[in-house]
Amino acid sequence: MDTDRNFQAFSDKPNGKPLQPLHPVRSVEPDEMSGQTVDLAWVLAVARRRAMLISGVALTLIVSSGLWLVWNKRQSIPEYQGSFKLLVEPVTAEDRLRNQFLLSQNKSTDIQKIDVDRSGLLDYETQIRVLQSPQIMEPVIQQLQTKYPSIDHNSLKRNLSLVRLTYEKNAEELGTKILEVIYKDKNKEKIKFVLETIANAYLEYSLQERQKSLKQGIEFIETQLPNLQKQVDTLQSQLQTIRKQYNLIDPELADRLLSEQVLLIRRNRLDTEAQLAETQALYNTLQKQLNEANLTAVLATEDQAYETLLSKLQQLDAQIASDSVRFREDSPSMEVLRENQQNLRSLLSQESQAVLENLAGKIQGLEDRYQTIVQAENRVNQQLEQLPSVSRQIADLQRQLDVATDNLKEFLSKRETLKLDAAQQEIPWDLINPPELWRDEMGQLIPVESQALKRPFAIAVVLSVLLGIGVGFLVEILHTVFHTPEEIKGATRLPILGVIPLTKKLNRLSKKPKQLALVAQVANFTPEKNSPRWGSNNNRTERYTTSPFMEAFRSLYTNIRLLSSKKPIHSLAITSAIPGDGKTTVAVYLAKTAATIGQRVLLVDADLRCPQLHTRLDLPNTKGLTEIIATDITLNDAIQQSPLDDNFFILTTGQTFSDPIKLLSSDKMQYLMDQFSAHFDLVIYDTPPLLGLGDGNLLAAKADGTILVVGIEKTDRSLVMKAFDGLKIAGASILGIVANGLKTEATKSYTSYGRN
Repeated sequence: MDTDRNFQAFSDKPNGKPLQPLHPVRSVEPDEMSGQTVDLAWVLAVARRRAMLISGVALTLIVSSGLWLVWNKRQSIPEYQGSFKLLVEPVTAEDRLRNQFLLSQNKSTDIQKIDVDRSGLLDYETQIRVLQSPQIMEPVIQQLQTKYPSIDHNSLKRNLSLVRLTYEKNAEELGTKILEVIYKDKNKEKIKFVLETIANAYLEYSLQERQKSLKQGIEFIETQLPNLQKQVDTLQSQLQTIRKQYNLIDPELADRLLSEQVLLIRRNRLDTEAQLAETQALYNTLQKQLNEANLTAVLATEDQAYETLLSKLQQLDAQIASDSVRFREDSPSMEVLRENQQNLRSLLSQESQAVLENLAGKIQGLEDRYQTIVQAENRVNQQLEQLPSVSRQIADLQRQLDVATDNLKEFLSKRETLKLDAAQQEIPWDLINPPELWRDEMGQLIPVESQALKRPFAIAVVLSVLLGIGVGFLVEILHTVFHTPEEIKGATRLPILGVIPLTKKLNRLSKKPKQLALVAQVANFTPEKNSPRWGSNNNRTERYTTSPFMEAFRSLYTNIRLLSSKKPIHSLAITSAIPGDGKTTVAVYLAKTAATIGQRVLLVDADLRCPQLHTRLDLPNTKGLTEIIATDITLNDAIQQSPLDDNFFILTTGQTFSDPIKLLSSDKMQYLMDQFSAHFDLVIYDTPPLLGLGDGNLLAAKADGTILVVGIEKTDRSLVMKAFDGLKIAGASILGIVANGLKTEATKSYTSYGRN
């Protein structure tokens, strides 16, 4: 084929610029294809979409249940109910303070934390169960059966109810001291009789029970008091015996005194030891001097006691020495002197012996004193060793005595309190509301059903609303289509390149035999009369008008141009999962938008199985893509120029439909696609649907980029994901998603902006 000749008519590019390069689309990982997370926005969107269905189901169920309840009420015999109220605890200030006093008798109770308003001696839940017990109700039933034999325990329990009246304070529900007894039956006289009998029985029970419980408490305390008193006396006696035995009043004081006594005795013992040692040494010295006849040294220790005798001895010795020179030894005077000397020495010897004996006696006294001190020290030390054990015994006994004494005091206090309480509680429960049947403001008896109807109807309303919501969400789940572009983006993890709104003019396009005028009207926006003019051309003013539909395609084309700056894309495959998603419409208007901007665009109808472009654009289809591939006709003979724009060219499918897969997968088709991309700024291929056919995957794999068109609220999610998986297997470069047919009011901002 002569390529230059074939493309001579289409090779002129007045702008001289190819389509802007596109951003490469990142590969989508398998784990990114998981379903989108249910969030609050999705829930609100579902509620908005299914509001009519939810409202209709709920309203139908509410009306049906209401009619059924009313019919059921009219079919039943009305029941009535009556009640009486009992004040089961006093409300006076004295009684409230008495309750507080009784609570404060417990040692573990902090009196500062007692709430007077809530302090009560009655367990209401237990009391209600006691009042409903067979022990209390059997005598009542026997009285009732005298007039109404059909009453038994089961029927009475079924129709009788006891409740504690409550009130709200500071957003908290608090209980009162009032019990309400309610009885219902179809017989009004029976209701009155039953309530009066039960009221009398409860009042009698309250009087007997109060006195019984108080008397039992007093009797119990009386039986325990002798044991407690005996225990206190025994402990006091044991404590007194130990103190007397060890002479201990205060163990701490005794310990201090014994310690001081030990120190004093130890000091005396040391002093005595020193004196004994000193006296013993002196005795030994004097004994030695006496043995050596040194009487002067012995008697010199006695200070001045023997100074006269020693002086006489010295004088006599001096006289003998003096007279020995003048007299002979046998002279009478010398003999007298010698005799006197001898006598004096004998006397001094006797005195020296007495001194030693006196010193020996002193030593003996010191030894006896030392032994006495040692014995006293041992005795005090023994007392000190026994003191901790004795102190522990005394402490244990004192602690037991304190506990026993406190118990005795508490029992005595409780006995006096119970006696006081018994004297004050002679009056039983108060019947503040006598037995009576319930009546309305007009004095008419109120049937039980009128009260009970409100609650079932409220429950029916709630259940109906919930069921309506459930039906709405069930329909939403079963209708597995995409409702918003965000859902498509969340499921495919692909960017939303464009959102095409639904337009009424486009809907009419498929119903007219001649489509071209309407396509031109939608694409070119016929100027409105009496509208402001924004420009002039050849003395003819035209107004630039806009619509959400065409602005969506301008935005789509702009997003495609801005995808990347690295790889220029000259060919686009427009495809969808199934027929009817609007891929052909997207292809036509995207091509028209690009041509209007100034790009030379070739729109190729590659759907060889069900071609639509020639019908949409009202063009002949005698020669097209199949003839170019299968025969040797030139491109000038097959490619047609659209009357909508000078830069808009269309290549229809033609008439030959031998084998689409064979034609599209041929080498000549690949050659033609390369030539198209080289001589046109943008080539757009309108491909067949992806599911069930291989044509679309072949063309998508050969094109520079693929755009997947998804119909809003039309295409099943699973089909879109299967088509998406097929494109990934084919290796197509998926640029993004076009959400087609969106029903929304958001796009009205385009029109309002264009008219300002």
